[in-house]
Amino acid sequence: MKLSSKIIIKLCLLSIFILSLSIQSTAEVNLDSLKQIWINSIESDSVRFRAIKKYYINNTFAQPDSVLVLTEFHFNLAKDRNSKKEMANALNEKSYAYYLKGDLKKAIEFLNQSIALLEELGDPLHLASVYANMGNIYGEQNKYQDAVRYFTLTLEIFRENDSKKGEARMLNNLGIIYYFLDHYDLALDYLNKAIIIYQELNLDKGTGLPLNYVGSVYFKQKKYEQAIETGEKALKILLNNNDKFSAADCYLLLAKSHRKLNHQDQALAYVDQSLEIDYEIKNNSKIVERLTFKADLDFDSNINIATSKAEEVLKLVKEDTPNELKTNLYQLLYKCYKAQNKYGLSLKMHEKYVIYNDSLQIENDNTAIIKEAIQNEFEAKLHKNQLENENAQAQLKLKQLKKTYSILLAGSLLILLIIFYARSNIIAQRKQKEVLLQQIEQLKNSVNASADLPTSKFQLDRSKIEESIDRKINETDWKVLNILLDDPVISNKDIAKEAFLTVDGIGSCLRRMYSAFDLKESKYKKISLIMKAIKLSNE
Repeated sequence: MKLSSKIIIKLCLLSIFILSLSIQSTAEVNLDSLKQIWINSIESDSVRFRAIKKYYINNTFAQPDSVLVLTEFHFNLAKDRNSKKEMANALNEKSYAYYLKGDLKKAIEFLNQSIALLEELGDPLHLASVYANMGNIYGEQNKYQDAVRYFTLTLEIFRENDSKKGEARMLNNLGIIYYFLDHYDLALDYLNKAIIIYQELNLDKGTGLPLNYVGSVYFKQKKYEQAIETGEKALKILLNNNDKFSAADCYLLLAKSHRKLNHQDQALAYVDQSLEIDYEIKNNSKIVERLTFKADLDFDSNINIATSKAEEVLKLVKEDTPNELKTNLYQLLYKCYKAQNKYGLSLKMHEKYVIYNDSLQIENDNTAIIKEAIQNEFEAKLHKNQLENENAQAQLKLKQLKKTYSILLAGSLLILLIIFYARSNIIAQRKQKEVLLQQIEQLKNSVNASADLPTSKFQLDRSKIEESIDRKINETDWKVLNILLDDPVISNKDIAKEAFLTVDGIGSCLRRMYSAFDLKESKYKKISLIMKAIKLSNE
């Protein structure tokens, strides 16, 4: 049996409620244990400051009021310890708490004080985080150009210092700005890059906020089912991180998406969850936005209830309430009074609507100009990066070409040197061979002259040779010696032919005689062999 949609909604909300209670219970335990550390004067300063920081991480987005109280203690403790860094941290957290509550004036005031202290310390990474918060405030004020510049500056600092977590945070912030500027493809590009880095760092808890805005992009693109699927993933992560501020926005995204699909019950349930958090955080603008949405939900079914709810919302509107929210509220009241035939009130609401809508259009026109300027800056930067990349590629090609030419030149020089060396070596060997041959002829001539014989009649003295080398010379060796006497540079192949032996046999024969005649290594062993044989014959 299938469950009704209302039962399913109740079950979903019950599970969310249980998760919220679990997180709240954990937060209370953490508060008690951490507070015992930071109020303990016996503990070291570093331990006390770490406990304060841990509380901020777990509770800033859920309980900004309690954080504001703690920042006072934090600042006084840091001031007493003369720690400008911790004083700056306290001011930064105080600024962020006011930002979450929608009090941008105080947020800027305390953030500027934090920046002044950090600029004195010259801590680039710490300063970058504070610059990022300034970018958030500018984004909230619709000063998108200033926000982009702060986020881009901060992104460069994080990249220069190899802070991947900081880089992911800035990519996320830039993605959110481009979302508000309706550059949805660019927004998705930055948001997905942030998600990838968080996942690479095993920081899946960091993916909650970018996922929430990915869902918001899908909503703007009218992909409502994808918006719901992504929003539910984001909501689970945000609640686990106790990030109630962002979870409230995620609830509203789910409410709007379900309304577009005519799931009125789901839309109402999710907006109520958002309101529960907004009342806790006390962000008046968000309360006005959610209540107006809730009243508008009733417009089609019950005009009187819608009117009553819208009138209650009107009491919450303040001077600093954004014009967009005022425009939506007065438009709703105009429709309600018109449907009830209350033409006087209807006309009054329409006049208010026109006033704030005109202001909103001026803001939108200014935003359009800013959007175009940012787009131009982005395209100019992209073009500059492309030129720099092309120039870098050209430089790299030139460098590689020079390297190639250098290698070719060095290789050519080496080849020339090898050729020169080989040629010189051949010439030297040739000269050495000629000298040896001349020495052989001189020896033969000197022996023949003393014996009064012609040069051609010179003969080796076998007995003297055998006596000198102290061994008998066999017939084969003797035949080879006599062949060498006629031609000292004859090849082994030609010797083999004349002696009627194999080339291997001649090689073996020569090696025996080299050993017997005690010849040292030489390129011209055969010449050296016959020269020594002549000398021994002449002794």
